[in-house]
Amino acid sequence: MALPANIPVTALFPVTLLLLTFEIVLASYKSLAPKWTTKLALGNLIINLFWTVLIIVLLLNPKLVQPYLASLLAQVFQRSPDDISTHSYLIIMGIGLASIISVTIDAFTGFKKLKG
Repeated sequence: MALPANIPVTALFPVTLLLLTFEIVLASYKSLAPKWTTKLALGNLIINLFWTVLIIVLLLNPKLVQPYLASLLAQVFQRSPDDISTHSYLIIMGIGLASIISVTIDAFTGFKKLKG
């Protein structure tokens, strides 16, 4: 099985635009819908799952964020990029974890609105 890091970033750009379009359409529908339905909650869950997969694929690409973040943090803290690379990796994973948690909370809230 191929790792997500082997996917070029340019291949993910159309997927990102498509997800962004779906998110805008769903957000406008959510603002106009008087009550949450099962289809709306499931649509919200599916879009959140796709965003989670996209975030994981982007964050696991070691060439995308880590070299730039490591060099930036090395300049700020006046250390070598090799010393900072572990910290930058932890920062990237923390951002990814926070994104996944917020997407999970949004999906849970959608189903909670369905019941209430």
